[in-house]
Amino acid sequence: MSRRVRRISATCAAAALIVGCRGFEETAARYKSVPQEFDLRPARQAAVEASSNAGGAHPETEAADPEAPVDLLDASGVLTLERAVEQALRGNPDLHAALARLEAAQARVGQAQAAFWPLAAFTHASSRTFHTPASRNRLALGLQQPTILTTPSDSSSLLDLTTILGLLRLPLFSNIDLKGDRNSFSEHTTAFSLSWLVYDGFAREARERASRHLESASKAAREDAARLIRRSVITAYHQAQLGEGQLRIAAADEAFGREQLEATRRLLAAQKAAPTDVTNFELRVTAAQANLAAAQGIRDTSLVVLAELLGLAGGRLPEGARLAELSAETVEDLSAPDAAHWLAEAARQRPDLRQLEAFLRSQDENVLAAQALYTPMISLTASWGFTRPSNIEYSVEDQATAAGVEVRWDIFTGGMRRQKVLEAGALRREAEALLRRQHLAVESQVRQAVIEVVRAQREIELNARAVDMSRKIRDAVRAGYDAGKETLTRLNETQRDYITADAELILSRIRLREAWNELRSAAGSPP
Repeated sequence: MSRRVRRISATCAAAALIVGCRGFEETAARYKSVPQEFDLRPARQAAVEASSNAGGAHPETEAADPEAPVDLLDASGVLTLERAVEQALRGNPDLHAALARLEAAQARVGQAQAAFWPLAAFTHASSRTFHTPASRNRLALGLQQPTILTTPSDSSSLLDLTTILGLLRLPLFSNIDLKGDRNSFSEHTTAFSLSWLVYDGFAREARERASRHLESASKAAREDAARLIRRSVITAYHQAQLGEGQLRIAAADEAFGREQLEATRRLLAAQKAAPTDVTNFELRVTAAQANLAAAQGIRDTSLVVLAELLGLAGGRLPEGARLAELSAETVEDLSAPDAAHWLAEAARQRPDLRQLEAFLRSQDENVLAAQALYTPMISLTASWGFTRPSNIEYSVEDQATAAGVEVRWDIFTGGMRRQKVLEAGALRREAEALLRRQHLAVESQVRQAVIEVVRAQREIELNARAVDMSRKIRDAVRAGYDAGKETLTRLNETQRDYITADAELILSRIRLREAWNELRSAAGSPP
Protein backbone atom coordinates (compact mmCIF):
# COMPACT_ATOMS: atom_id res chain seq x y z
CA MET A 1 0.00 0.00 0.00
CA SER A 2 2.81 2.42 0.86
CA ARG A 3 4.45 1.90 -2.54
CA ARG A 4 1.17 2.63 -4.27
CA VAL A 5 0.74 5.82 -2.28
CA ARG A 6 4.29 6.89 -3.10
CA ARG A 7 3.65 6.16 -6.78
CA ILE A 8 0.50 8.28 -6.79
CA SER A 9 2.25 11.17 -5.04
CA ALA A 10 5.21 11.07 -7.42
CA THR A 11 2.93 10.97 -10.47
CA CYS A 12 0.89 13.97 -9.26
CA ALA A 13 4.03 15.95 -8.49
CA ALA A 14 5.49 15.23 -11.94
CA ALA A 15 2.22 16.21 -13.63
CA ALA A 16 2.11 19.50 -11.74
CA LEU A 17 5.72 20.25 -12.71
CA ILE A 18 5.10 19.48 -16.39
CA VAL A 19 1.97 21.64 -16.54
CA GLY A 20 3.80 24.53 -14.91
CA CYS A 21 6.76 24.26 -17.30
CA ARG A 22 4.52 24.08 -20.37
CA GLY A 23 2.62 27.14 -19.22
CA PHE A 24 5.88 29.03 -18.84
CA GLU A 25 7.03 27.97 -22.33
CA GLU A 26 3.76 29.11 -23.92
CA THR A 27 3.93 32.47 -22.14
CA ALA A 28 7.58 33.00 -23.09
CA ALA A 29 6.93 32.07 -26.71
CA ARG A 30 4.02 34.48 -26.90
CA TYR A 31 6.01 37.47 -25.74
CA LYS A 32 9.06 36.61 -27.83
CA SER A 33 7.00 36.49 -31.00
CA VAL A 34 6.46 39.51 -33.26
CA PRO A 35 2.93 40.30 -34.49
CA GLN A 36 2.68 39.25 -38.13
CA GLU A 37 1.28 42.60 -39.27
CA PHE A 38 4.37 44.38 -37.93
CA ASP A 39 7.02 41.79 -38.82
CA LEU A 40 8.94 43.24 -41.76
CA ARG A 41 11.65 40.60 -41.76
CA PRO A 42 10.08 38.29 -44.39
CA ALA A 43 9.54 41.23 -46.76
CA ARG A 44 13.09 42.48 -46.26
CA GLN A 45 14.52 39.00 -46.78
CA ALA A 46 12.52 38.64 -50.00
CA ALA A 47 13.90 41.98 -51.20
CA VAL A 48 17.45 40.82 -50.50
CA GLU A 49 16.93 37.51 -52.34
CA ALA A 50 15.33 39.28 -55.31
CA SER A 51 18.21 41.72 -55.60
CA SER A 52 20.73 38.87 -55.28
CA ASN A 53 19.08 36.82 -58.02
CA ALA A 54 18.88 39.80 -60.38
CA GLY A 55 21.97 40.03 -62.58
CA GLY A 56 24.33 42.98 -62.25
CA ALA A 57 23.09 44.18 -58.86
CA HIS A 58 25.32 46.86 -57.40
CA PRO A 59 26.82 46.06 -53.94
CA GLU A 60 25.93 49.45 -52.49
CA THR A 61 22.31 49.05 -53.56
CA GLU A 62 22.10 45.59 -52.01
CA ALA A 63 23.38 46.96 -48.70
CA ALA A 64 20.70 49.67 -48.53
CA ASP A 65 17.65 47.89 -49.91
CA PRO A 66 17.00 45.36 -47.08
CA GLU A 67 16.06 48.17 -44.70
CA ALA A 68 13.60 49.68 -47.18
CA PRO A 69 10.07 48.22 -47.03
CA VAL A 70 8.81 46.54 -50.19
CA ASP A 71 6.54 48.62 -52.47
CA LEU A 72 7.31 51.87 -50.67
CA LEU A 73 7.84 53.63 -54.03
CA ASP A 74 5.72 53.34 -57.14
CA ALA A 75 7.02 52.29 -60.57
CA SER A 76 8.39 55.78 -61.28
CA GLY A 77 10.24 56.02 -57.94
CA VAL A 78 7.73 58.42 -56.36
CA LEU A 79 6.76 58.15 -52.70
CA THR A 80 3.10 59.11 -52.63
CA LEU A 81 1.39 60.47 -49.55
CA GLU A 82 -0.90 57.45 -49.33
CA ARG A 83 2.02 55.00 -49.31
CA ALA A 84 3.89 57.09 -46.77
CA VAL A 85 0.92 56.98 -44.39
CA GLU A 86 0.51 53.23 -44.95
CA GLN A 87 4.17 52.58 -44.18
CA ALA A 88 4.06 54.75 -41.04
CA LEU A 89 1.04 52.87 -39.71
CA ARG A 90 2.94 49.63 -40.25
CA GLY A 91 6.48 50.50 -39.21
CA ASN A 92 6.32 53.30 -36.64
CA PRO A 93 7.57 52.07 -33.22
CA ASP A 94 4.99 54.19 -31.38
CA LEU A 95 2.24 52.01 -32.82
CA HIS A 96 4.16 48.89 -31.82
CA ALA A 97 4.32 50.24 -28.26
CA ALA A 98 0.59 51.01 -28.35
CA LEU A 99 -0.06 47.43 -29.48
CA ALA A 100 2.03 46.11 -26.58
CA ARG A 101 0.00 48.23 -24.15
CA LEU A 102 -3.19 46.80 -25.64
CA GLU A 103 -1.89 43.26 -25.16
CA ALA A 104 -1.04 44.10 -21.55
CA ALA A 105 -4.60 45.36 -21.02
CA GLN A 106 -5.98 42.15 -22.50
CA ALA A 107 -3.77 40.16 -20.13
CA ARG A 108 -5.17 42.12 -17.18
CA VAL A 109 -8.66 41.09 -18.29
CA GLY A 110 -7.54 37.48 -18.09
CA GLN A 111 -6.11 38.10 -14.62
CA ALA A 112 -9.42 39.54 -13.45
CA GLN A 113 -11.30 36.55 -14.87
CA ALA A 114 -8.95 34.13 -13.12
CA ALA A 115 -10.26 35.35 -9.75
CA PHE A 116 -13.54 33.49 -10.42
CA TRP A 117 -11.80 30.11 -10.52
CA PRO A 118 -10.66 27.99 -7.58
CA LEU A 119 -6.98 27.90 -6.66
CA ALA A 120 -5.38 24.46 -6.57
CA ALA A 121 -1.86 23.91 -5.25
CA PHE A 122 0.57 21.09 -4.54
CA THR A 123 2.87 21.55 -1.54
CA HIS A 124 5.59 19.45 0.00
CA ALA A 125 7.75 20.21 3.02
CA SER A 126 10.46 18.22 4.75
CA SER A 127 12.12 19.35 7.97
CA ARG A 128 14.81 17.95 10.26
CA THR A 129 14.84 19.00 13.91
CA PHE A 130 18.19 18.47 15.61
CA HIS A 131 17.56 20.02 19.04
CA THR A 132 14.37 20.75 20.94
CA PRO A 133 13.84 22.60 24.23
CA ALA A 134 14.55 20.46 27.29
CA SER A 135 11.04 21.16 28.55
CA ARG A 136 9.59 19.38 25.53
CA ASN A 137 10.17 15.86 24.27
CA ARG A 138 8.90 13.59 21.54
CA LEU A 139 6.27 12.07 23.81
CA ALA A 140 4.75 15.47 24.55
CA LEU A 141 4.74 16.28 20.87
CA GLY A 142 3.07 12.99 20.08
CA LEU A 143 0.24 13.74 22.48
CA GLN A 144 -0.53 17.01 20.72
CA GLN A 145 -3.18 17.35 18.05
CA PRO A 146 -1.93 16.58 14.53
CA THR A 147 -0.96 19.51 12.36
CA ILE A 148 -3.75 20.74 10.11
CA LEU A 149 -2.71 20.83 6.47
CA THR A 150 -2.30 24.36 5.29
CA THR A 151 -4.02 25.85 2.31
CA PRO A 152 -2.71 28.42 -0.19
CA SER A 153 -4.46 31.10 1.83
CA ASP A 154 -2.10 30.52 4.79
CA SER A 155 0.63 33.12 5.01
CA SER A 156 3.03 30.99 7.13
CA SER A 157 5.64 28.69 5.60
CA LEU A 158 5.49 24.92 6.05
CA LEU A 159 9.21 24.84 6.84
CA ASP A 160 10.32 26.35 10.13
CA LEU A 161 12.83 29.15 9.60
CA THR A 162 14.70 28.30 12.80
CA THR A 163 15.26 24.77 11.49
CA ILE A 164 16.89 26.14 8.33
CA LEU A 165 19.11 28.47 10.36
CA GLY A 166 20.08 25.57 12.61
CA LEU A 167 21.08 23.49 9.60
CA LEU A 168 23.25 26.30 8.26
CA ARG A 169 24.90 27.10 11.59
CA LEU A 170 25.57 23.61 12.95
CA PRO A 171 28.72 22.78 10.91
CA LEU A 172 30.27 26.13 11.80
CA PHE A 173 29.71 25.83 15.54
CA SER A 174 30.11 22.06 16.03
CA ASN A 175 32.42 22.52 19.02
CA ILE A 176 29.85 24.50 20.96
CA ASP A 177 27.96 22.55 23.59
CA LEU A 178 24.36 23.14 22.49
CA LYS A 179 21.74 22.67 25.17
CA GLY A 180 18.38 21.00 24.88
CA ASP A 181 17.09 17.56 23.97
CA ARG A 182 19.36 15.92 21.37
CA ASN A 183 16.70 13.46 20.24
CA SER A 184 16.45 14.57 16.58
CA PHE A 185 13.55 13.74 14.32
CA SER A 186 12.20 14.45 10.82
CA GLU A 187 8.79 15.53 9.58
CA HIS A 188 7.38 15.30 6.03
CA THR A 189 4.15 16.75 4.67
CA THR A 190 2.75 16.36 1.15
CA ALA A 191 -0.65 17.79 0.28
CA PHE A 192 -2.98 18.93 -2.46
CA SER A 193 -5.11 21.90 -1.44
CA LEU A 194 -8.02 23.76 -2.99
CA SER A 195 -9.44 27.18 -2.11
CA TRP A 196 -12.37 28.92 -3.78
CA LEU A 197 -13.63 32.40 -3.07
CA VAL A 198 -17.39 32.12 -3.39
CA TYR A 199 -18.57 35.63 -2.50
CA ASP A 200 -16.78 38.94 -1.98
CA GLY A 201 -19.54 41.51 -2.42
CA PHE A 202 -19.29 41.35 -6.24
CA ALA A 203 -15.87 43.00 -6.13
CA ARG A 204 -14.51 40.48 -8.64
CA GLU A 205 -17.28 41.31 -11.08
CA ALA A 206 -16.55 45.02 -10.74
CA ARG A 207 -12.81 44.52 -11.26
CA GLU A 208 -13.45 42.33 -14.30
CA ARG A 209 -15.69 44.98 -15.86
CA ALA A 210 -13.14 47.67 -15.02
CA SER A 211 -10.40 45.70 -16.78
CA ARG A 212 -12.60 45.34 -19.87
CA HIS A 213 -13.19 49.09 -19.93
CA LEU A 214 -9.43 49.65 -19.66
CA GLU A 215 -8.98 47.27 -22.58
CA SER A 216 -11.39 49.41 -24.60
CA ALA A 217 -9.42 52.48 -23.52
CA SER A 218 -6.20 50.86 -24.75
CA LYS A 219 -7.80 50.12 -28.12
CA ALA A 220 -8.89 53.74 -28.42
CA ALA A 221 -5.40 54.88 -27.37
CA ARG A 222 -3.89 52.81 -30.15
CA GLU A 223 -6.29 54.39 -32.66
CA ASP A 224 -5.38 57.84 -31.33
CA ALA A 225 -1.67 57.07 -31.72
CA ALA A 226 -2.38 56.14 -35.35
CA ARG A 227 -4.30 59.41 -35.81
CA LEU A 228 -1.40 61.49 -34.47
CA ILE A 229 1.17 59.59 -36.53
CA ARG A 230 -0.95 60.03 -39.65
CA ARG A 231 -1.15 63.78 -39.01
CA SER A 232 2.61 64.05 -38.40
CA VAL A 233 3.43 62.13 -41.58
CA ILE A 234 1.19 64.37 -43.68
CA THR A 235 2.74 67.47 -42.11
CA ALA A 236 6.28 66.26 -42.80
CA TYR A 237 5.31 65.38 -46.37
CA HIS A 238 3.85 68.84 -46.91
CA GLN A 239 6.96 70.47 -45.45
CA ALA A 240 9.09 68.51 -47.90
CA GLN A 241 6.80 69.61 -50.74
CA LEU A 242 7.19 73.20 -49.53
CA GLY A 243 10.96 72.79 -49.73
CA GLU A 244 10.59 71.43 -53.27
CA GLY A 245 8.46 74.43 -54.24
CA GLN A 246 10.94 76.88 -52.75
CA LEU A 247 13.73 75.08 -54.60
CA ARG A 248 11.87 75.61 -57.85
CA ILE A 249 11.33 79.31 -57.13
CA ALA A 250 14.97 79.86 -56.11
CA ALA A 251 16.21 78.02 -59.21
CA ALA A 252 13.99 80.15 -61.45
CA ASP A 253 15.24 83.30 -59.73
CA GLU A 254 18.85 82.21 -60.24
CA ALA A 255 18.20 81.44 -63.92
CA PHE A 256 16.62 84.88 -64.40
CA GLY A 257 19.59 86.55 -62.70
CA ARG A 258 22.12 84.65 -64.83
CA GLU A 259 20.23 85.52 -68.00
CA GLN A 260 20.24 89.21 -67.11
CA LEU A 261 23.88 89.00 -66.02
CA GLU A 262 24.97 87.66 -69.42
CA ALA A 263 22.89 90.28 -71.24
CA THR A 264 24.35 93.07 -69.11
CA ARG A 265 27.90 91.84 -69.74
CA ARG A 266 27.26 92.07 -73.47
CA LEU A 267 25.93 95.59 -73.02
CA LEU A 268 29.01 96.45 -70.96
CA ALA A 269 31.25 95.16 -73.75
CA ALA A 270 29.35 97.40 -76.17
CA GLN A 271 29.72 100.28 -73.68
CA LYS A 272 25.95 100.47 -73.24
CA ALA A 273 25.91 99.49 -69.52
CA ALA A 274 27.84 100.46 -66.42
CA PRO A 275 30.05 98.05 -64.41
CA THR A 276 27.71 98.49 -61.45
CA ASP A 277 24.92 96.95 -63.53
CA VAL A 278 26.99 93.78 -63.90
CA THR A 279 27.72 93.78 -60.16
CA ASN A 280 24.01 94.17 -59.44
CA PHE A 281 23.08 91.01 -61.33
CA GLU A 282 26.00 89.12 -59.79
CA LEU A 283 24.51 90.07 -56.42
CA ARG A 284 21.09 88.84 -57.57
CA VAL A 285 22.56 85.48 -58.62
CA THR A 286 24.36 85.11 -55.27
CA ALA A 287 21.18 85.88 -53.34
CA ALA A 288 19.25 83.34 -55.42
CA GLN A 289 21.91 80.70 -54.70
CA ALA A 290 21.59 81.41 -50.97
CA ASN A 291 17.82 80.95 -51.21
CA LEU A 292 18.40 77.74 -53.14
CA ALA A 293 20.64 76.35 -50.38
CA ALA A 294 18.10 77.31 -47.69
CA ALA A 295 15.27 75.62 -49.59
CA GLN A 296 17.35 72.49 -50.06
CA GLY A 297 18.04 72.39 -46.31
CA ILE A 298 14.32 72.63 -45.56
CA ARG A 299 13.58 69.85 -48.03
CA ASP A 300 16.31 67.51 -46.75
CA THR A 301 15.37 68.05 -43.09
CA SER A 302 11.73 67.31 -43.84
CA LEU A 303 12.73 64.09 -45.62
CA VAL A 304 14.74 62.96 -42.59
CA VAL A 305 11.77 63.63 -40.30
CA LEU A 306 9.52 61.77 -42.73
CA ALA A 307 11.85 58.75 -42.76
CA GLU A 308 11.83 58.69 -38.96
CA LEU A 309 8.03 58.72 -38.87
CA LEU A 310 7.95 55.89 -41.41
CA GLY A 311 10.18 53.81 -39.14
CA LEU A 312 12.94 53.46 -41.75
CA ALA A 313 16.34 52.37 -40.49
CA GLY A 314 19.11 54.90 -40.98
CA GLY A 315 16.71 57.85 -40.93
CA ARG A 316 16.59 58.18 -44.71
CA LEU A 317 14.35 57.31 -47.62
CA PRO A 318 15.43 54.81 -50.30
CA GLU A 319 17.91 56.09 -52.85
CA GLY A 320 16.28 57.95 -55.71
CA ALA A 321 12.99 58.48 -53.88
CA ARG A 322 10.99 61.49 -55.04
CA LEU A 323 7.89 63.16 -53.69
CA ALA A 324 4.73 63.66 -55.68
CA GLU A 325 4.22 67.02 -57.34
CA LEU A 326 1.92 69.44 -55.57
CA SER A 327 -1.40 68.85 -57.29
CA ALA A 328 -3.90 71.56 -58.14
CA GLU A 329 -6.58 72.40 -55.60
CA THR A 330 -9.87 70.60 -56.06
CA VAL A 331 -13.35 72.05 -55.68
CA GLU A 332 -13.62 70.32 -52.31
CA ASP A 333 -10.34 71.89 -51.17
CA LEU A 334 -11.66 75.36 -51.99
CA SER A 335 -15.12 74.79 -50.45
CA ALA A 336 -15.81 76.39 -47.08
CA PRO A 337 -16.09 73.76 -44.31
CA ASP A 338 -19.20 73.51 -42.12
CA ALA A 339 -18.13 73.83 -38.48
CA ALA A 340 -21.25 72.07 -37.15
CA HIS A 341 -20.61 69.03 -39.35
CA TRP A 342 -16.99 68.70 -38.28
CA LEU A 343 -17.87 69.18 -34.60
CA ALA A 344 -20.38 66.33 -34.84
CA GLU A 345 -17.76 64.16 -36.56
CA ALA A 346 -15.25 64.89 -33.81
CA ALA A 347 -17.71 64.03 -31.04
CA ARG A 348 -18.44 60.73 -32.77
CA GLN A 349 -15.00 59.66 -34.01
CA ARG A 350 -12.22 61.12 -31.85
CA PRO A 351 -10.37 58.14 -30.31
CA ASP A 352 -9.08 60.12 -27.33
CA LEU A 353 -12.65 60.97 -26.32
CA ARG A 354 -13.61 57.30 -26.46
CA GLN A 355 -10.49 56.48 -24.47
CA LEU A 356 -11.44 58.86 -21.66
CA GLU A 357 -15.05 57.67 -21.71
CA ALA A 358 -13.90 54.07 -21.25
CA PHE A 359 -11.53 55.16 -18.49
CA LEU A 360 -14.41 56.93 -16.72
CA ARG A 361 -16.51 53.75 -16.86
CA SER A 362 -13.62 51.79 -15.36
CA GLN A 363 -13.45 54.28 -12.49
CA ASP A 364 -17.18 53.72 -11.87
CA GLU A 365 -16.46 50.01 -11.46
CA ASN A 366 -13.55 50.76 -9.13
CA VAL A 367 -15.96 52.65 -6.87
CA LEU A 368 -18.19 49.57 -6.70
CA ALA A 369 -15.18 47.37 -5.94
CA ALA A 370 -14.19 49.67 -3.07
CA GLN A 371 -17.72 49.64 -1.66
CA ALA A 372 -17.62 45.82 -1.66
CA LEU A 373 -15.11 45.98 1.20
CA TYR A 374 -18.08 46.55 3.54
CA THR A 375 -19.54 43.12 2.70
CA PRO A 376 -18.48 39.70 4.09
CA MET A 377 -16.30 37.23 2.19
CA ILE A 378 -17.14 33.53 1.89
CA SER A 379 -14.60 30.95 0.75
CA LEU A 380 -14.36 27.16 0.59
CA THR A 381 -11.18 25.21 1.39
CA ALA A 382 -10.20 21.57 1.06
CA SER A 383 -6.97 19.60 1.35
CA TRP A 384 -5.79 16.03 0.92
CA GLY A 385 -2.35 14.71 1.70
CA PHE A 386 -0.01 12.86 4.01
CA THR A 387 2.05 13.71 7.09
CA ARG A 388 4.75 11.43 8.51
CA PRO A 389 7.22 12.22 11.31
CA SER A 390 10.04 9.79 10.47
CA ASN A 391 10.47 9.20 6.72
CA ILE A 392 8.67 9.87 3.44
CA GLU A 393 7.35 6.34 3.06
CA TYR A 394 3.69 7.35 3.35
CA SER A 395 0.99 4.85 4.16
CA VAL A 396 -2.76 4.97 4.53
CA GLU A 397 -2.36 5.69 8.24
CA ASP A 398 -0.50 8.92 7.35
CA GLN A 399 -3.31 10.33 5.20
CA ALA A 400 -5.09 13.53 6.23
CA THR A 401 -8.13 15.16 4.61
CA ALA A 402 -9.79 18.46 5.53
CA ALA A 403 -12.60 20.66 4.23
CA GLY A 404 -14.00 23.91 5.51
CA VAL A 405 -16.02 27.04 4.97
CA GLU A 406 -14.66 30.42 5.98
CA VAL A 407 -16.79 33.53 6.46
CA ARG A 408 -14.87 36.71 7.08
CA TRP A 409 -16.42 40.09 7.76
CA ASP A 410 -14.19 42.96 8.75
CA ILE A 411 -16.04 44.93 11.42
CA PHE A 412 -13.43 47.60 12.08
CA THR A 413 -10.46 48.56 9.88
CA GLY A 414 -9.50 51.92 11.32
CA GLY A 415 -11.28 53.81 8.55
CA MET A 416 -9.34 52.07 5.76
CA ARG A 417 -12.45 51.04 3.81
CA ARG A 418 -13.95 54.51 3.97
CA GLN A 419 -10.72 56.06 2.70
CA LYS A 420 -10.58 53.59 -0.19
CA VAL A 421 -14.12 54.50 -1.19
CA LEU A 422 -13.26 58.21 -0.96
CA GLU A 423 -10.13 57.65 -3.06
CA ALA A 424 -12.07 55.77 -5.74
CA GLY A 425 -14.70 58.51 -5.84
CA ALA A 426 -12.05 61.22 -6.19
CA LEU A 427 -10.38 59.36 -9.05
CA ARG A 428 -13.75 59.00 -10.71
CA ARG A 429 -14.39 62.75 -10.49
CA GLU A 430 -10.90 63.41 -11.88
CA ALA A 431 -11.64 61.18 -14.89
CA GLU A 432 -14.93 63.00 -15.44
CA ALA A 433 -13.18 66.39 -15.34
CA LEU A 434 -10.52 65.19 -17.79
CA LEU A 435 -13.25 64.07 -20.18
CA ARG A 436 -14.98 67.47 -20.02
CA ARG A 437 -11.68 69.25 -20.60
CA GLN A 438 -10.89 67.07 -23.61
CA HIS A 439 -14.32 67.78 -25.09
CA LEU A 440 -13.56 71.50 -24.84
CA ALA A 441 -10.10 71.00 -26.35
CA VAL A 442 -11.51 69.01 -29.28
CA GLU A 443 -14.14 71.66 -30.00
CA SER A 444 -11.45 74.35 -29.90
CA GLN A 445 -9.19 72.38 -32.25
CA VAL A 446 -11.99 71.87 -34.76
CA ARG A 447 -13.04 75.53 -34.75
CA GLN A 448 -9.45 76.75 -35.10
CA ALA A 449 -8.88 74.35 -37.99
CA VAL A 450 -12.04 75.60 -39.74
CA ILE A 451 -10.78 79.18 -39.41
CA GLU A 452 -7.37 78.18 -40.82
CA VAL A 453 -8.99 76.45 -43.82
CA VAL A 454 -11.06 79.53 -44.67
CA ARG A 455 -8.04 81.81 -44.26
CA ALA A 456 -5.83 79.61 -46.44
CA GLN A 457 -8.51 79.47 -49.15
CA ARG A 458 -8.67 83.27 -49.21
CA GLU A 459 -4.86 83.54 -49.27
CA ILE A 460 -4.61 81.23 -52.27
CA GLU A 461 -7.11 83.33 -54.19
CA LEU A 462 -5.30 86.60 -53.44
CA ASN A 463 -1.77 85.24 -53.91
CA ALA A 464 -2.67 83.67 -57.26
CA ARG A 465 -3.86 87.05 -58.50
CA ALA A 466 -0.73 88.70 -57.09
CA VAL A 467 1.54 86.23 -58.92
CA ASP A 468 -0.28 86.80 -62.20
CA MET A 469 -0.09 90.60 -61.90
CA SER A 470 3.55 90.68 -60.73
CA ARG A 471 4.60 88.40 -63.60
CA LYS A 472 2.95 90.68 -66.15
CA ILE A 473 4.56 93.75 -64.60
CA ARG A 474 7.99 92.08 -64.47
CA ASP A 475 7.81 91.01 -68.12
CA ALA A 476 6.76 94.51 -69.21
CA VAL A 477 9.54 96.19 -67.22
CA ARG A 478 12.04 93.65 -68.54
CA ALA A 479 11.09 94.49 -72.13
CA GLY A 480 11.38 98.19 -71.32
CA TYR A 481 14.80 97.67 -69.70
CA ASP A 482 16.04 95.81 -72.78
CA ALA A 483 14.80 98.71 -74.91
CA GLY A 484 16.51 101.21 -72.64
CA LYS A 485 13.25 102.70 -71.37
CA GLU A 486 13.28 101.28 -67.81
CA THR A 487 15.92 101.56 -65.11
CA LEU A 488 17.79 98.71 -63.48
CA THR A 489 16.30 99.63 -60.13
CA ARG A 490 12.78 99.19 -61.49
CA LEU A 491 13.67 95.79 -62.99
CA ASN A 492 15.12 94.60 -59.65
CA GLU A 493 11.99 95.75 -57.87
CA THR A 494 9.59 93.93 -60.20
CA GLN A 495 11.65 90.72 -60.09
CA ARG A 496 11.71 90.83 -56.29
CA ASP A 497 7.94 91.37 -56.19
CA TYR A 498 7.36 88.45 -58.50
CA ILE A 499 9.58 86.06 -56.50
CA THR A 500 7.92 87.14 -53.24
CA ALA A 501 4.42 86.63 -54.64
CA ASP A 502 5.34 83.21 -56.05
CA ALA A 503 6.82 82.13 -52.70
CA GLU A 504 3.71 83.31 -50.86
CA LEU A 505 1.51 81.37 -53.26
CA ILE A 506 3.34 78.08 -52.70
CA LEU A 507 3.26 78.72 -48.96
CA SER A 508 -0.48 79.40 -48.98
CA ARG A 509 -1.10 76.21 -50.97
CA ILE A 510 0.80 74.20 -48.36
CA ARG A 511 -1.07 76.03 -45.60
CA LEU A 512 -4.38 75.02 -47.14
CA ARG A 513 -3.39 71.37 -47.22
CA GLU A 514 -2.10 71.55 -43.67
CA ALA A 515 -5.31 73.26 -42.53
CA TRP A 516 -7.37 70.44 -44.02
CA ASN A 517 -5.01 67.93 -42.42
CA GLU A 518 -5.50 69.55 -39.02
CA LEU A 519 -9.27 69.68 -39.50
CA ARG A 520 -9.54 66.02 -40.45
CA SER A 521 -7.24 65.01 -37.62
CA ALA A 522 -9.19 67.14 -35.13
CA ALA A 523 -12.39 65.42 -36.25
CA GLY A 524 -10.81 61.96 -36.12
CA SER A 525 -11.41 61.39 -39.84
CA PRO A 526 -8.85 59.73 -42.14
CA PRO A 527 -7.27 61.92 -44.84
